[in-house]
Amino acid sequence: MQETTTRPAPVLTLSIVTYNSEKWLPAFFESLFKQDLPCDQIALCVLDNGSTDGTYTALQAQLLTEGGAGNRFASVQLHQGPNIGFGAGHNHNLALTQTPFFWVTNVDLEFEHDTLTTLLQTAQRDAAQALGQAGAKVAAWECRQKPYEHPKDYHPVTGETAWCSSACVLFKTEALKAVKGYEPLLFLYGEDVELSYRLRDHGYTLRYVPNATVWHFTYEEAAQIKPQQFLGSTLANVLLRCRYGRRHEVIQGFVMFAGLFAMRPLFPGMRRKLLAQSFKLLKLAPQFLSTRRKSQEKFPFRMWDYEMAREGAFYEYPVAAQSPLEQAKASAQGAPMVSVLMRTMPGRAGKLHEAMASVAQQTYAHLGGPIELVVVEDGGQGVESAKAAVDALRNSGVLAKVVYVPLPKSGRCVAGNKALEAATGQLCCFLDDDDLFYADHLEVLVTEWLKQPQLGAVYSLGYEVRTHVQSEEPWVYDNVMHSLIHRQPFSRPTLWHHNYFPIQTVLFQRKLYQEHGGFDLDLENLEDWNLWVRYSLKNDFKLVPKVTSLYRVPDQLDKALQRQAVLDDYYAKAKAKHDLLKVELTLPEIQQIVEEMTRQSQVAGVPTSWLKQVVLNTPGLRSLYHPLKKWVSVWRRIRR
Repeated sequence: MQETTTRPAPVLTLSIVTYNSEKWLPAFFESLFKQDLPCDQIALCVLDNGSTDGTYTALQAQLLTEGGAGNRFASVQLHQGPNIGFGAGHNHNLALTQTPFFWVTNVDLEFEHDTLTTLLQTAQRDAAQALGQAGAKVAAWECRQKPYEHPKDYHPVTGETAWCSSACVLFKTEALKAVKGYEPLLFLYGEDVELSYRLRDHGYTLRYVPNATVWHFTYEEAAQIKPQQFLGSTLANVLLRCRYGRRHEVIQGFVMFAGLFAMRPLFPGMRRKLLAQSFKLLKLAPQFLSTRRKSQEKFPFRMWDYEMAREGAFYEYPVAAQSPLEQAKASAQGAPMVSVLMRTMPGRAGKLHEAMASVAQQTYAHLGGPIELVVVEDGGQGVESAKAAVDALRNSGVLAKVVYVPLPKSGRCVAGNKALEAATGQLCCFLDDDDLFYADHLEVLVTEWLKQPQLGAVYSLGYEVRTHVQSEEPWVYDNVMHSLIHRQPFSRPTLWHHNYFPIQTVLFQRKLYQEHGGFDLDLENLEDWNLWVRYSLKNDFKLVPKVTSLYRVPDQLDKALQRQAVLDDYYAKAKAKHDLLKVELTLPEIQQIVEEMTRQSQVAGVPTSWLKQVVLNTPGLRSLYHPLKKWVSVWRRIRR
C-alpha cells in the first residue's frame, strides 16, 4: 500500500477498481481533471485487481510520482492485490473511506464537465430534504450513460428506479456501510442489481439523474454479445431470484438457466462454460436462499432482465463534435426554441405539478436548449388555480420562458389553439397535464429534427400506462401496466386509417400551425388525429424508435370501455372531416396506399372494426379489452 495525504475534509471518495484497464486510463483521468468540482475535494482510492498489463505501473506514474497528478486530490490510496472481483474490490475501498459520499465508477468512461457537480448537488439536496423526515431516504444517485442510455425504466418526475448501474453511481456512505456493501459472492455482473435490491430491502430509495452524464464505451458496436457479461449476468439473475424472487420466480430462474443449453451457441465454448457456471450455481444457491429478503418491497424480474426496459436501448446519442444540437448552439440562430403546450383545468393541481416537473427536468434545457412552457387553464379565468404553480416554475429560472393563459370554460380545442397562438418557439410539442416526458424527450427529438430540418415533424415512442387512480386531489395513483401500442413508421395511408401518434410524442414545426391552422373546434376528441392528418398532407414526419414519454389510460374496465365508446363516436366525425381533404398522388402511390390501407383495416383477414364491435358488445369478451388491444398492435407490427 502507498498513500499520500495532502488536503483535509474531502467531500467524497472516488472508488476505482481496475483490471487490465491501461488503455482507458489517459482519457479517464483527462476528463476527471476537467470536472467543475475541484479534485482537492475528492479522496481517491484505487484497487488494482492483479492486472497483467501495464495498468498498475501507469497508475503509479500518474498518481504517486513527485509532481504528478495525484497531488491534485485531497488524498490518494493505491493498492494492488489478487483479482477478488468488482464488488469485493469496491468493498475494500469502502472500508477505507471516511467521506459522506462514496463514488463508484468504471474507468472505461469519460465525464462531462458538470457530471459530478450535478450528481453531488442532487445528492446533497436529497440528503438535506431527508433530515427530520420520516420514510425512505435516498441512498444512491446514478448517472445517465451515453452513447447508449441504459434502457431500464425510471419515474420521469422523481427519478426513482428499481436499481442503479454501478458504471457510475454516487452512494451515501452511511447507507452503503449499513448494508455491508456489495455481495462478494458475485464476482462480476449482477452485483449492482443485488446491492440495489438490498438497499431497497432496508428501506432506502434509489435515483436516476439524467442530467449527470458520462460517456461509457462498454460496447464496440450496438447489441454486442460479450461472453463474460452473458455468463456472469445469467448466473447472477438466478441467484438474485433465490434471494429476492417469489417462489415461482425462483423456479423460473432455474428452468431458464437449463434452457440456455438448448440455445444455439452465441460464442465459442458457450455450453462448456455454462456447465462450469452450473456448478457455481449449485454451490451458491443455498447461501442466497438462506438469506432471503426481509421486506415486502417489489423486486422485479423480467426473464433475464430486472426492471422493465424502455425500447430504444441502442439509440445512439451523437458525440459533441458530431452533435447537431451543439452545432446549432454555435450558430448565429442558436438552438431552436421549443414551446411545450399544456392544457389543464381547475382541480388537477397534482397532475399539473408532475407534468410541469417533467418539462423542467428536460436534458435539452440542461444542455442549453431554450424551452418555453405555455400553460392554458381551461376554466381558469377568475379562478387561476394553476397560477401559483406556474409562477413558481417561472421564478425558478429553469426554463427560458413560462406563459400562463387562463380561459373561461371553452373546451380542449380552444385551449389547444390558444396555446398554439401564444407559443413563440420554432418547434412545438403538446403535453397534456396527465402525461409525462422522460428526461431526454426533447433532446432526442430536437436532435433528430436538426438532422433533417425539412421534416414537418418528428415523433418518438410513448408508453400507454394503465393507471389506477386512488385519489384525484391529492393526485395518488398506481401504474398497473406499461404497453407500447404504437410503433408505426410514418405512413400517410395508415394515418388516414387511424391515429398512431400519441399527442405528446410529436415535435412539429410551428409554421404548420401558421399554414394549416389549429384544432378543429367540432372535435372534442381525436382532435389531434385530425391535426396530424392535415399537417402531414404535404410534410413528412419521421419516427425515432425510442421511448421518451408516456400517456395514461384508465385501468378500470368500465371507464376504459366508456372512453373507447366516445372515441369510436368521434372516429366517424373525424373521418368525415378527412373525406373533405384533397391530396395529389401519382398512380403508383395510389396503388401502394390501397394495399396498405387494406392491411391496416384487417387482422388475419377480419375487419378490425368488426372485431372491435364484437368485443365491446359481448359481455364475456369485454374483460379482454386491454390484452386484445395490445395483441392487435403486436399483430400489426409483425405484418410489417
